[in-house]
Amino acid sequence: MSDPSVAPPAAPPPPSGTPPTPPPSRGLGWFLAISGGIVVFLTLGCVLAVSDGRPFSEDGAMGLVCGSPTLLLGGLFLWLGMRRLKR
Repeated sequence: MSDPSVAPPAAPPPPSGTPPTPPPSRGLGWFLAISGGIVVFLTLGCVLAVSDGRPFSEDGAMGLVCGSPTLLLGGLFLWLGMRRLKR
C-alpha cells in the first residue's frame, strides 16, 4: 500500500489561450533609416553643387529653399527609422 501522507505532484497550469507575440521585425526601421540618410545626403550634395560649394550665398539659399521638402522627407524617414529601431 502507498503512504497516504504523501500527496501527488500538482498538475501544471493549463496553457494560456493566446500565444506570445513575436518581437517586431527591424527590417522596416533599417530601411527607413538608411533611405532617409541617403535622401538627406544627396539633397545636401545637390545644394552644394548648385551653389558652387558656397551654401551661404544667394544660390545656396535658393538651393535650400528648393531642397527643403526633400530634406524634410529625408529627416522624417530618419526619425521614423530611428524611432522604430529603438523599440
